[in-house]
Amino acid sequence: MDLQLKPFHKNTFPLGGILVRGASVRTWVKEIQFLHLDLTHIQVYPIPDTSANSVWGCLIVTSANIDKQHLGRNAVCQMVSPHLYIPEHSILFPTITPAELQKLFPDAGHIFHPEFGLVELAEEVDFQVHIDVPIEHHILVTKPDATVFIPSEIRSFQVIALPPEAMLQNMEEKLFPQPEKMKDMPLTVVEKGKLGLYSLLFTAQRQAAGDTNIEKTGLLRLFESLAEVFSHQKLTVTEKAQEDFEALERRNRSQLDKLMEMLRLNPEEALQYAIPLDDTGTSRGGTAARLDLSRRWFDFSLGGMGTQSGAGSVIIGDHFQELQKQYNATALEMIRKKQFHKAAFIYMKLLKNNHLAAQTLESGLLYQEAATIYLQHLGNKNKAAECYEKGSMTHEAIEIYKELLEYVKVGDLYLSLSKSKEANIYFEKVATDYAEKGRFVQASLIYRYKMKDAAGGQALLLQGWKSLKDPFNCLNNYFNNCKDTKELKSEIDRIYTNDLTKQNSAIFLQAIRHEYRKENELSASIREMAYTIIAEQLPENPAIVSELREFNLHDSQIKKDTIRFTVYGKK
Repeated sequence: MDLQLKPFHKNTFPLGGILVRGASVRTWVKEIQFLHLDLTHIQVYPIPDTSANSVWGCLIVTSANIDKQHLGRNAVCQMVSPHLYIPEHSILFPTITPAELQKLFPDAGHIFHPEFGLVELAEEVDFQVHIDVPIEHHILVTKPDATVFIPSEIRSFQVIALPPEAMLQNMEEKLFPQPEKMKDMPLTVVEKGKLGLYSLLFTAQRQAAGDTNIEKTGLLRLFESLAEVFSHQKLTVTEKAQEDFEALERRNRSQLDKLMEMLRLNPEEALQYAIPLDDTGTSRGGTAARLDLSRRWFDFSLGGMGTQSGAGSVIIGDHFQELQKQYNATALEMIRKKQFHKAAFIYMKLLKNNHLAAQTLESGLLYQEAATIYLQHLGNKNKAAECYEKGSMTHEAIEIYKELLEYVKVGDLYLSLSKSKEANIYFEKVATDYAEKGRFVQASLIYRYKMKDAAGGQALLLQGWKSLKDPFNCLNNYFNNCKDTKELKSEIDRIYTNDLTKQNSAIFLQAIRHEYRKENELSASIREMAYTIIAEQLPENPAIVSELREFNLHDSQIKKDTIRFTVYGKK
């Protein structure tokens, strides 16, 4: 039998193979990868060329659907039977029955092609022989640390604040950690007691020239009078006691004078030995008021007391005002030098004026320190929140404003952090509160400008107009918020048609009168509407006729007629 291939306009058998041209196994593998075929699901057979020891290409047999659109330079084959393949668009001649095909090609597969003839597909390609699988090596991959993210846009900025307790502790550990004693010997405990007793009998007045004038107290004069009455002689111990008092006072004053001089010349050094006024054991006058002249402040902290006492002390007595005046002067000098932290130390620890201390820190832009004093020592949450806000410690400010029910501030601060969802929660609370109190205009402003919800704001204004809660301002604002004259006319007509009643018609008339005075293309239609409302209300409200003048400002006759009508009634 002479079996031939002839061209045909269509494929009469199903597609079952792909022809790849090329003598290299490398080429075949590349084409298999190009066709996205899996080696475990295909069979590949080499095809010899017509010359000896040459290869034409290979046949890829697959059971998967073949997409002719993605074949590239390759060609498909028809599967005449499981053992015979022919090119596409061809038929066998003469026609062979299935029984004849089974008889001619009983076992091995064959391919019949005009370029290389009839070829038996005897042996499948073993790719394990032709492909060297690379040896896998374990590679240690070092992963770099996450880089710092640099945003393209900064939407908010805030400072993370320390807790108030930690802030006070931090302020305690800043300056002058080592204590030391002054060289001058202070009064001993016994001398301190003697001076306290003498202060009941004598007073020391400091003169302008620097001298000290010793005077007897009323108690000592009483003792002297009693001695003369009962013993008929003067007290002899007075002069000796006065000399002893002068000596002790001189030593006491020398310590105090040195402190005052240090406050003037070297305030930073002097502050380490300064004492608080009106503190425990330090008060105006009295024998219990003592001044320790060992170093009592190891730093200029505003937290703990930070004191260390020496072995002796002196009595402040009447020198309270001198110290107070000098402390204030030193604090002002520190402020002039922009040493606000030290000035606050003087106000808070020495003068016991927490308010001035907080104000000083705030003016020096030390907002967290100021907020801590306002919160912990003054209980002024409003000022504490303001300082946190100024210092960009937004979360701390938010929490305090929540406690104070300052929900507008809470919303504004959330907006500064680009958290509009959280902000709207608190703006909604404010708007609801305004609406419940009948303040619909304020509620609408919250919606329009804070929540960026113009429609919600307009709805609140309509609610206020309909409920007669500040109806004129609600309706007037509603009209003003219309974006153009077309929308304004539509809303005026709608409210006139649907919402006008005897109770609100006069208010509606006032509102459209404002729109009429704008003298735009709506003026004529608004005036006609006003005439209609006046005519309808005239029988029950004759005084409404005066509204005609508002819509005819340049018509003097209308003015006269309305006055005549009001005075004499209808004519």
